[in-house]
Amino acid sequence: MLSHEERPTEIEVVGYGKSRMQLTDEIALLRDEIAKLKKRIVDLRSAAEKLRNGPEYFNERLDEEVARSNRYKYEFSILLVKMDNIQIFSKKCSEEETAETLELFEASLHHTLRCTDLICKLETALYGVILPYTDSEGGRIAARKLGQAVERIFSIKSSNSNVKLTLSGGVASYPKNAVTAEQLMMVGKEALTEAMTGGGNCICLAEESDASRELTTGKRPGLLYNDTFIQALNDEVGRCSRYSQQFSLVLVAITSLETRGIHLDGAVRTEIMRTAFKLLNTRIRTIDKSYLYTDTRFVVILPQTGTEGAVATAEKLIQSLICNPVLRNNEVEINIEVNAGITAFPADAVSGEGLLRGMEIALSQAILKGINKIELASNLVGGSKRNGKDINELIARIKETGPQSIYNLLASVDVTERYERSHSQFVARYSMVTGSMLGLSVNVVRRLRIMALLHDLGKVCLPETIIIKPGPLSDPEWDMMMQHPQYGADLLKQLPDFDFCYVPVLAHHERLDGKGYPKGLEGEQIPVESRIIAVVEAFDDMVTPRPYRQQVPPGEAIEELRNQSGRQFDDAVVKTFIRALSSFTGKV
Repeated sequence: MLSHEERPTEIEVVGYGKSRMQLTDEIALLRDEIAKLKKRIVDLRSAAEKLRNGPEYFNERLDEEVARSNRYKYEFSILLVKMDNIQIFSKKCSEEETAETLELFEASLHHTLRCTDLICKLETALYGVILPYTDSEGGRIAARKLGQAVERIFSIKSSNSNVKLTLSGGVASYPKNAVTAEQLMMVGKEALTEAMTGGGNCICLAEESDASRELTTGKRPGLLYNDTFIQALNDEVGRCSRYSQQFSLVLVAITSLETRGIHLDGAVRTEIMRTAFKLLNTRIRTIDKSYLYTDTRFVVILPQTGTEGAVATAEKLIQSLICNPVLRNNEVEINIEVNAGITAFPADAVSGEGLLRGMEIALSQAILKGINKIELASNLVGGSKRNGKDINELIARIKETGPQSIYNLLASVDVTERYERSHSQFVARYSMVTGSMLGLSVNVVRRLRIMALLHDLGKVCLPETIIIKPGPLSDPEWDMMMQHPQYGADLLKQLPDFDFCYVPVLAHHERLDGKGYPKGLEGEQIPVESRIIAVVEAFDDMVTPRPYRQQVPPGEAIEELRNQSGRQFDDAVVKTFIRALSSFTGKV
């Protein structure tokens, strides 16, 4: 061991090989190399994250989850969440602020949800989440927790930009809502779309997306603010039942926002509705209660008020809205057009569900009558009979007001036929599932859904006395009934957005053996979409009670479908529909 005197000095150590300056330069070079390697690692991680964070990866994992769930018999859900108004926000803020907001949104997702949940970015501000071992209600709870977590972020960002940032969520569950990954994404997107129409901060379950259009559940799912209205309505029904009193509901729609204003900026629509709602509240009594019903509609509960008083109130509200200078002079120059539907307790219905159904149908008919019109539920259900509508008049009206009029017409068919739930929605849902299980492409299935929704549109051209006749039709009446596929097809042929429905709607009452109507087509001459609709519609007709016969139990209805396979119905379609029905109900 060297003594202190024998040890080399610092200069001598450097002198053994390289100078201090040379070593310093080499250290600097090594640091540069390390920095480059770190950057490369970050880039590789980022690339790997992108591979794990896109729609393709999400779809792969969803397929795996469906297979695993099917093997081990457990339920799972997908949650699709989207930041509303992000495009408007990005126009008013810098790129850095927009990017920061999106990063905070994504960070909130990872922080709030479980480590077992898979989160993928599907597109800008839209994320898909796979929630293992979670039913639809659990999916709703997860979405609400997420909404609460990002609320503070959005409130700060919104105040800085004057753009209201909100969150919309759609939830779909396997196997409750769908039996394939493709179907699950489809119904999940429909639920998200339904939620997005609620004006922000809304969550919608896939099963509620259908129910909300059926108008029979007594609520508008996905619209969180509407829970208060449903509770108030049920309370009023209970109070008036107990004390033998009456009340009315007035449903008011800013119709121009549903037609010409459908593509307006969300912030503009919100401002118009906010102004209209404030004005509406100055025109009703202190005992009346008003609520936002959808992003274009309000509902008012009028205690101790019959039909006449409700009509007077509705007229006053319509005049106030269409004459208001602020609304008339809006920046986008949308003419304010208003319609109202009225239903009364106990004259029209004695339950909350019945009252909701009545006011929806009354409003639909008011819209069909023209702008600034009012309709009573009493005129539609058990009241005055319609004599059928002129097809040319209907075409002109639909072209003027847009696709919404078609769905209003469908609602009127359902209520006229006294369906307990929406026949058209049932046929659409199970046609879509059956078509998907038969291997039809996603685009064909989407078009099939629209065809199925519209299959009975032609019945609006028939006299109501024929549609609801409490007994068998006479020969002349039956001849008229057999024209409804032609009427519906003629309506749709005139509308560019729906002309693809012409042949399938025309052929949905044809039979495989050529004994159907109106053209007597047979076998492969009948489009597969028509063959699917025919089976689903026949089943729903059998299990639905009619004025002239009792409903058929589902088991007997299925047996009848089997008996008619190969003659009236396509055998492959019947078998697939039965499997689809079993997948959703657990029964055959």
